[in-house]
Amino acid sequence: MSIDRRRDLQEKLFVSHERRSFDDRARADRVVGRWAAQQLGLEGQDIDAYAGAVINAGVVSREGRGGFDKVASDLAAIGLSLDTIRIRYAAAMDECMNLGRSVATANPLYA
Repeated sequence: MSIDRRRDLQEKLFVSHERRSFDDRARADRVVGRWAAQQLGLEGQDIDAYAGAVINAGVVSREGRGGFDKVASDLAAIGLSLDTIRIRYAAAMDECMNLGRSVATANPLYA
């Protein structure tokens, strides 16, 4: 395998990894956002709108923590602890990453 081909494959692998990481964070933001909306007493389309706002907060944040920060700020008003929110995010990220791994095994770049 040539050096150029190897470099191209490494770049594709990096881009794929970053995209998967971004998608995992967005999925976790959606899952936790929907849960948080229910904790806030929202119903129907307001749940999806709130989850979308959590995803958007995560996308615009440089650190990728914008979704967590939004949920933590909103749920602090009703007395939910940061530990509860961290546990929800950890479970959501684990679920999303496992979903990503099952998809990734079908991709030859991950072999």
